[in-house]
Amino acid sequence: MSALLLFAAGFLCGAALTWMLRRKAGRGARDLIAPPPTPRPTGRPTSASSAPAPIGSDEEAVVELLRQNRKIEAIKLWREATGLGLAESKAAVEALERRRLLR
Repeated sequence: MSALLLFAAGFLCGAALTWMLRRKAGRGARDLIAPPPTPRPTGRPTSASSAPAPIGSDEEAVVELLRQNRKIEAIKLWREATGLGLAESKAAVEALERRRLLR
């Protein structure tokens, strides 16, 4: 029985101390519940059709890599030049490849 009383007294002291520290810090119960995180806009387009094209020499370098059948390196270069993700860059490079082959 004394162990249970000792546990209850320790628990109550801990709860009271926590309450006092939070009150002193100005944090109430509402501050402890965090709102859900809001998604941050990345500024990057989601589709390859609206993907920004690299400027001048970067696009020419991508086309040259495609002519040399070095598609993976072309996608890497496109990613570095535009800041897009892997899927978007792959779609954009493949679209560029199709446009170049149709000309």
